[in-house]
Amino acid sequence: MSNHRGQDDEGLLTELRGRLGADPPPPAVVAAARAAFALRGIDAELAALVADSQAEDAALAGVRGTADGRLLTFESAAVTIELEVSAGRDGNRVVGQVAPAGAGVVEILHSGGTTAVEADAHGRFAVGAVPPGPFRLRCRPPDADRPVHTDWTILGGRPA
Repeated sequence: MSNHRGQDDEGLLTELRGRLGADPPPPAVVAAARAAFALRGIDAELAALVADSQAEDAALAGVRGTADGRLLTFESAAVTIELEVSAGRDGNRVVGQVAPAGAGVVEILHSGGTTAVEADAHGRFAVGAVPPGPFRLRCRPPDADRPVHTDWTILGGRPA
């Protein structure tokens, strides 16, 4: 082993990577980590996942086949967000509704970045081509003092 005195940190890390044969993390993992770091909003309220049809389908796998879509419900003190996710050729299609109803912007944060859509006066919104992997929603209900974020959830489907 060579003497590392005087060698800078980056050089040492490069040598260690070479010896260990470590590959860099996949781009989707790096993007998700950056998105998670960028979203660290301590003033945001968290809407927890309270229902997931995928978990229910797994429990009943011997009773019935898998569903074509996935239903998710998130709740916080200020808001309820209901989603239907279906896999498509170009990624996942997410159709949702925020209650209490009201127009506003809903942002879907995912491995490919952030997609912002307008919710109508009834709180309904839709977005297509959401890539598989981790995602979360961020919105600001009409009468809320602070934004609401959902838990991070993993979407399946074909890569976009």
